This record gives sequence, structure tokens and C-alpha cells, in this order.
Amino acid sequence: MHAAHFPALFLPFSLLIAQQAEAASTTSAEYTKDDTFRDSILNVTNTYRKQHNATSLEWNETLADFAKDWSDDCKFEHSGGPYGENLASGYPNASASVIAWGEERKEYDFRDGEFSTATGHFTQLVWKNTTQVGCSRTECNAGQTGGHGDAPGWYVVCEYALAGNVIGAFVENVQEQSGGGEEEECPMGAEDSSFVRVPIIAGANSDEGTSFSPKGINDITTFKNLLLALSPLIITSFTQRILDVYPDDPSVEVLPAPTLAI
Repeated sequence: MHAAHFPALFLPFSLLIAQQAEAASTTSAEYTKDDTFRDSILNVTNTYRKQHNATSLEWNETLADFAKDWSDDCKFEHSGGPYGENLASGYPNASASVIAWGEERKEYDFRDGEFSTATGHFTQLVWKNTTQVGCSRTECNAGQTGGHGDAPGWYVVCEYALAGNVIGAFVENVQEQSGGGEEEECPMGAEDSSFVRVPIIAGANSDEGTSFSPKGINDITTFKNLLLALSPLIITSFTQRILDVYPDDPSVEVLPAPTLAI
């Protein structure tokens, strides 16, 4: 793509995307290190659960092994196993995958309390009767040299027990956001000095001395993490805008966005 093709107003935005891509590379430890991956999943998951009055999940290695058997096949579809299951692929870090699931709450109708394919990841994430989780991740890179399967980038699979999304049980198991629950004020692992702190959603960093609203973005760490999670989508939208302006330029192609499976 030739720089001369871009109007001046596109240049600052291109720089922002480049900076976010560079920043995303620094978060790869959430994928490459087992302890960091596990702690990231638990930290963000239990932050959402606390906000919806559900107790924290515990890590279960049996569930994690089941998830690994499935993620290693790089099939971007549900396993059909006996557990609840969430899938995500192509996100810059494990935290971003869980945030994508959790932010489906914006589309959930708490009054109706029914299952929806648009919010199924969220409802499983905060399902009150669920007590354990185990997850895995595999670098599938479908469509790229050396890649396999049909999952782009890093493929995250999480298994939940007891399984959620039980028809007729949504009202008591998926509660509106309150910022409450019976859990500690800090997210899982935040008080452990050996824990690799990951950016998490608003409402979790009460130990950092910031006031917060559970529904707001109030600190730079939260903003940066959400921006990282959304950056692939922004890139895709930006590239499509260029295609609209320069439809005959063969050097422009639309990048795949991160994906979720219901």
C-alpha cells in the first residue's frame, strides 16, 4: 500500500494502529506462559462474575485438559462435550478474549432472562451455578503459512462445570450488574506480588486507589486493554474504508477480525 494514496487525515489513525499492534506483541506472555494464561483467565472472569453477584470460579485441570484436546485440533466449532464451553480466536491476549465474552452483557435482556446466541458467552461466564473452569489456547493461525485448522491466530477454549445456559434457569443464574458479590475487593491474584498484573475492566482495581463505576472506563490501563481488544476490529473497519476510497488498488486487502463461536 502506497502512502501517497492516503489522505492526510488517515495518517494519525495509521500511526495509532501501528502503536497498538506493537503494544499487543508485549502481551503474548498471556498465551505463552501457563501460569500467566491461567491467572489472566481467572482474573478477568472473576471480575465479571463479582459484578454480577456470582462467586469466583476455581481452576480445574481436568477441564483444562479437555479444553487442550479440543483447541489443539484448531476446529473453530463446539466440541459437543459435557461441559459449558466458550470459544474465541484471533484476539491479542487471553484477557481480550474473556472481555469479548463479558461485554456481550450490553445486549442481554435481564428482564426476559432467556438464551440468545448474541449473549451466550456472557451468560455462561457469569452463570451462578458454575463453580469451576479450565481453559487452553493453541496458536492455530488458520490461513497463514504453517497454520492449520480453521481458527485464526490464537484459539482459546474454556470449559465450565457445572454447565450454564440451562433453559428455564436464566433469571436466578444471570443477575444484573451490581459490582457486588461475596468475593474479595481485589480480583483474583491482584494481591500476590508474583502475579503478572493484566489490564482488566473497570471496577476491579479498587486496590489502586481509583474511584470507579462498574459500568465506566476510568483509568488508562482499562482503556488500553479495551483498545487492544478492539484494535483488530478497528483495523478491519479502517481497511474497508480504504477499499471504499480506492476500490481498484490490488495492494489493499481486508484483515480478518477476531471471532467468537456460540
